[in-house]
Amino acid sequence: MEGHLRTPPIDRGRELLKTAREEIFKSVNGVDLPVYIWEPDADKAPPYPKSVAAFFFSSGWDNGQIAQFAPHCVYFASRGMMTMCFDYRVSARHPGSGPLQAMADARSAIRWIRMNAVELGVNPGKIIGVGGSGGGHAIASAAVLNGFDDPSDVTDCSPVPNAVVLFNPVIDTWSRYAPYQDRWPDNASRKAADLYRGIKAGFPPMLIMHGTEDRVVPFDGSYTFARKSSKKKNICRLIEFDGKGHGFFNFNLSFEMYEATLMAMDEFFVELGFIEPDPNAGLGKEDAF
Repeated sequence: MEGHLRTPPIDRGRELLKTAREEIFKSVNGVDLPVYIWEPDADKAPPYPKSVAAFFFSSGWDNGQIAQFAPHCVYFASRGMMTMCFDYRVSARHPGSGPLQAMADARSAIRWIRMNAVELGVNPGKIIGVGGSGGGHAIASAAVLNGFDDPSDVTDCSPVPNAVVLFNPVIDTWSRYAPYQDRWPDNASRKAADLYRGIKAGFPPMLIMHGTEDRVVPFDGSYTFARKSSKKKNICRLIEFDGKGHGFFNFNLSFEMYEATLMAMDEFFVELGFIEPDPNAGLGKEDAF
């Protein structure tokens, strides 16, 4: 109705971001990149250094919301983990940036956790990298590929996470079916960043969740990667979400799918020994957020 001021919808992720502690994990070319950190309550924290879940928002390397995984962070903090949402460079906010900068920032983020493990009270050997779409490629590349480091990084500190969870990740960057081909500066870097080419034995355990009807990042990329990686005796588990499209797992899109993917992550983390089993664990009702 004309003249009527509509109340804007609540951005739950942005509201939850306000409950985190903000630090700067990297400064590059005059730009400070923040990380938002959630600590478990004292009664939930383990009596030993905590595991860490480091989240990298979904993007096509052009845009994205750092608050996307804030609901996930709040939940896993309640399970006794330290959780973090990392910013990384995307072209909309950092002109001239693209996938190479995202890859470098993800590697810097894992190194920042390790180098500050004592101050943070975390176990540098229990870092889980979590990412969606282009952010999924960025953190997966830290586990799969060599190189792509920021020149300012301390390269004798490993950027490889100890486990990886990926939501509809960009895997294929080189074939004619690869998404976002125009985001790469040249064909040489696009070819070098193709995750298929890095498949070998010795990867950290991985969990991939992907909708079979994804029209943005084809499901076949995850299927082929999981199959080839498993043949190398790696733990690479793929959960297919039949009929679901890109971003199906987001809290603000479907609480049912958000809950299903979150419980799959919880079970995976328990299986790896990164968090303790909790028979009372549950997400509660949607309006809890």
